[in-house]
Parts: sequence; C-alpha cells; structure tokens
Amino acid sequence: MRRTRSVRLHVIAALLGLLVLIALNALFSSRYPWWLWVLMAWMPLIAGHTAWAMGLFDRNSEGK
Repeated sequence: MRRTRSVRLHVIAALLGLLVLIALNALFSSRYPWWLWVLMAWMPLIAGHTAWAMGLFDRNSEGK
C-alpha cells in the first residue's frame, strides 16, 4: 500500500511539473515543444517506479 502511494505521488508530481513546463513552453517558445524531452526522460522513471511498486524487483517473489 505504501509503495502504491509513493508511485501515485510520483505521477502527480510528474504531471504537475509537465503542466508547468507546457505553460512555460507556450509562453516563451511555442514553436518547439521542448517539454516532450522531459516527458520522454520521466516516463522510464515512472515505469521503473511502478514495476518496483508491483514487486517485480523483489528477490523473494518466486516463493509466493
């Protein structure tokens, strides 16, 4: 349960951060969507965090 909550907070922080970056991109340089680079960098981190929360990296998960 605690792992799920931490992933949820990570996703919320990522979404809020991206919303801010999208707004900044729209204000200053709307021709080039540079916030997509941040999105592409953040997605593997969230995927790894989600896999950890699901227990895919646990060593003793084979015995369950």
